[in-house]
Amino acid sequence: MIRHKTKESFLLSTPYGFVRGILQLPTYPWLDAIYHDLDKTGAVAVKACNGAGKTTRIGAPMALWHASVFPNSLVVATAGVFRQVKEQMFSVLRSYAKLFTGAEFLEASVTFSNGSRILGFSTDEPGNFEGFHNDHLLVIVDEAKSVPDSIFEAIERCQPQRTLVMSSPGGPQGAFYRAFTRDRKHYRLHTVTAQDCPHLSPAWINEQIEKHGADSPLVRSMIFAEFMEQDGLYCPLSIAQLERCLREPPPYQPGIVNAFCDFAAGGDENVLAIARGNKVVIAAAWKDGDTMRSIGKFIQHFREHGLKPSQIACDGSGLGIPMCDRLKESGWPVRRINNGTPAKDTHSYANLGAEIWMTGVRKIERGEVILPDDPLLFSQLTAREAFPNSRGQIILESKEQMRSRGLTSPDRADAVLGCLYKRASILTYA
Repeated sequence: MIRHKTKESFLLSTPYGFVRGILQLPTYPWLDAIYHDLDKTGAVAVKACNGAGKTTRIGAPMALWHASVFPNSLVVATAGVFRQVKEQMFSVLRSYAKLFTGAEFLEASVTFSNGSRILGFSTDEPGNFEGFHNDHLLVIVDEAKSVPDSIFEAIERCQPQRTLVMSSPGGPQGAFYRAFTRDRKHYRLHTVTAQDCPHLSPAWINEQIEKHGADSPLVRSMIFAEFMEQDGLYCPLSIAQLERCLREPPPYQPGIVNAFCDFAAGGDENVLAIARGNKVVIAAAWKDGDTMRSIGKFIQHFREHGLKPSQIACDGSGLGIPMCDRLKESGWPVRRINNGTPAKDTHSYANLGAEIWMTGVRKIERGEVILPDDPLLFSQLTAREAFPNSRGQIILESKEQMRSRGLTSPDRADAVLGCLYKRASILTYA
């Protein structure tokens, strides 16, 4: 970023200062937060309600800011269809033409006197996107839910200095959805609801809720900026439910100590999570192909956190069998859980694993749990899908099915939800 000598000019070179001082636009707290994140390099993703003003209040102003502050820079604005780029993004850009002396505003491009350019672009051929390279490249993806994964991959190969991804939320698939789930650690994330937007009429908001119902997928997307469920599948914990729990955590309530060990296979993680009352921490997480060495690490962490064998549960099936055996031999007769055994509530759940997962998720949904600040955990909690079996019982997507969708094993989520599960007679001791 250009560093001017005077405080006033320096502020004008920030996104917030540029929008307020040059474009003379009012801002809201959520806009200020987005501008703040765009002042840094990296990727920003915004899911917003209908009518929030993604293009007019974020996309076009940030394109003009970037082109003005970084001489000889390049801004590429894209969307699912070129008509949207031309008729929305560049229509807004042209409305500011009188503020930029010497700039040439065309149908889908702007050229500035400092050598910077803004280009409108949309294509189904990823190879055509890869020619955009610049030391100061900003890529803006509007209505990103409609942009195919191949274009996102091509954008990454361009190595942009900044990426701004915006959309109203659709279904639980695609690169935009993954930005808020599996890939959330790579983005600075923002959710904008209708209630965040003073320019939206409360009467219109209430009308939509009354017309369609507060829990309808349309209203959850259009008003509350939540992803819609996919027919036959659903994610037990939505991003919106997780965000509410993180934003409004409950008061800490001391209580029993319950730990859970998730053992690794292959390149997965060994994880130890500990719940003390209603607060959960990930005490340790690491990768190690040597299972016996991992046993030693688990024991070290048990001692470090003052745990007793009766407070520790472990995955006692598959790889967990020899690891639990070794822990017992080392003086740690932990409790074993076999996810494939029948659930306590056989009417609702296909097996114990589904019951453990869903029981923990419901606690998070109700805002009863203080979770650790862990983006990888958050992505795992919101990525796994569930569906009813032929008996109407809930069954979780298998880890093999998750891998087929490009997802890794949800080791941190398994450990956190495992330590939230109440001790019961079905948990046998090693």
